[in-house]
Formats: sequence, structure tokens, C-alpha cells
Amino acid sequence: MGGMPALTRAAAKRLGVDSADANCLALRAPVSAMADAVWSARAGRDAYTHSLRAATVKPQVDHVLECQLAEASLATAFGASKGRFGSMASTQVVELLRANYNDTFNLNVTSCKVNQSKKGPVVAALNRLQDGRLRAVPLEQMARQGRAKWLVDDGTWARIEAEMVGSYDSLSKRLDDHLEPYELLPAASELVACTCDELHAMLQSMRVW
Repeated sequence: MGGMPALTRAAAKRLGVDSADANCLALRAPVSAMADAVWSARAGRDAYTHSLRAATVKPQVDHVLECQLAEASLATAFGASKGRFGSMASTQVVELLRANYNDTFNLNVTSCKVNQSKKGPVVAALNRLQDGRLRAVPLEQMARQGRAKWLVDDGTWARIEAEMVGSYDSLSKRLDDHLEPYELLPAASELVACTCDELHAMLQSMRVW
């Protein structure tokens, strides 16, 4: 059944809201149908494991930069700029970010096992960042302490983090390149820049680079 995507809990928490209005900031889009395009963009290999398409068990399309990170950075910037839900500026920002976060450069097809193992450490690290009582710890440490330990041990986690850095670099460049053609409102341009800065700060706190 279709409808407006829901904002992740992490992002809603950052906004301090539990309202359907906040769902207008949701960035996730259905990407399963993009599998062929992603395989093509990745030259037929899983960027995390380097496995060929034929060897990938129960393949799933994964967001390299998880939607939880994307939406939490937007929510932080949105709150700091005192944005208004449904305004023209926020609509422009969401459309631009949603188009980029769900594009092939931020997608990878990997096995269900890898995909599910990757998500946990990212959510756990983000939760720590949101809790002022807890210090930030490296994302790799979160992976090593949980169900993703096997990914750290076999070297896959290092490739996952490298892909996250690559996706951030591509995202940052594409947003810079597209700001003028999109003719964003000044408030929208500021919010895009602020969101990128927040995402960079999160990844830095997680010591992804």
C-alpha cells in the first residue's frame, strides 16, 4: 500500500516530534527495483564483499549511507534553522536530497546477511550520538561488539566504511554542482549546506575517516 514514507525514529527524536507532519522530511524511497541499475553501476560486483552477482545470496539493495544517518542530519539542520514543515524551502531540500540519497552512487546490492548485519552498528552509533550521556565511539567498535563482528574480522567492514566515505564525497560534490541549476530558495540552500555539515560531523564522530 502506498503513501508518504515515515521519518526514521532517530530523525523524529532529533526534531523532538512524533507527528505525521515530520514525515514530509523522510528521504527513503523504494529502491528494490533498481537492482539491475546498481549492479551495472558497480560493474557486477558487491562493493562490500567484492562478490560477483551470481555468488550473492539473497541479494538486497542497500543504502550505503543509511537513511537513518541521512534523515538525522537533515532533522538536526532543520531544527537548528527553525525550518517549517511543508514550506517551499523544506520541500525543495527534501526533493533534492531524496533524489541523491536514492541514486545508484549511494546504493549497493549485497547479501541479506551483510545488509542486516551492517544496519545494527550504524543505528547503535547514531543512538549514542543522540544520547548526551554517552560518548561517541568508532563505528567499527560498534560493529566489532555486535553481530557484525564477522564483517570486521574478514575485512568487509573496512570496505563498507570506505564506501560510506565515497558516497559522502559524491553526495557533497553533486549537491554543490546542482545547487544553482535547482534555483533553490536562500533558505533551502542554507539547509542543504547545513545538512551536509551535520552528516560530515556525524561520520567524523563515528571515526569513519
